[in-house]
Amino acid sequence: MDSEPRGAAARQAAYEQTPAGQQRGMWGIYFGHPGARDRGGFTSTAPEHRPTLLARVVDEPTWRQLYRGACLGCDWEGETRSRNADAIEDAHDHAWPGWRDLPGVKVPKSNYERWLSEVKRAYPPGWLEAGGPIVTIRSDSRFSRHLPGKAPGGGYDLAAAYYQAKRTRDIHPQTTLDLDLEIPS
Repeated sequence: MDSEPRGAAARQAAYEQTPAGQQRGMWGIYFGHPGARDRGGFTSTAPEHRPTLLARVVDEPTWRQLYRGACLGCDWEGETRSRNADAIEDAHDHAWPGWRDLPGVKVPKSNYERWLSEVKRAYPPGWLEAGGPIVTIRSDSRFSRHLPGKAPGGGYDLAAAYYQAKRTRDIHPQTTLDLDLEIPS
């Protein structure tokens, strides 16, 4: 739709003001992502840029969804993607340059506070507190979806590229942060 506004916040406002039967084909913030009606305010204190995900349904030639990374802090939008993970990564390239260089971490089954302390030492100062993403290694590739609001501090929990390298474009896996969390006897 050529008459749609540009930028995540403007597109979402236009989407919400359009009668339900006429929204098909419009870009809007994807359900569950920052800025969507169901999430309320976004907790990020990032100074300017806050990533989110736009989506739209197209019917031609067949029904499918398309995605774009977008920013809640400015009018930036990424290119149209067929996979939401690629669009979310585009948004993070815009909002959090350097996230691809973060070490991937495995979420512990216990001793969370110690783990979080180690992660904060390995990540840039204030990164998580400002709503920055965390990169997690997940043992089961079925759980490789990027999760909004699940990082400590409210940012995205981005699935490490290790298990997605065969499915995505030009990915260079993150380094791994090996945390020895065994409690001495």
